[in-house]
Amino acid sequence: PLAPTVATRLMQRMRGEDEETLSTREIEVLELVARGTSNKEIAKVLWVSETTVKSHMLHIFDKLSVTDRTAAVTEALKRGIIRLEP
Repeated sequence: PLAPTVATRLMQRMRGEDEETLSTREIEVLELVARGTSNKEIAKVLWVSETTVKSHMLHIFDKLSVTDRTAAVTEALKRGIIRLEP
């Protein structure tokens, strides 16, 4: 037997509905990454550990189906998740 959340997610993937939305915190992290902020600096700004920032980045990579910071920012801009303000 599968947990209801796992079963739902599996069915969404099978139907091609597996695109996940980023959490508010993940968007905050990604916006800081887009500005060229390091993980250490992001941790200080958001009052979290650097390990937490790295965890957020891994979730972002997974949700956006990318493998690095640059691709994450590029994909987020393309999808309209973040915007670069002058």
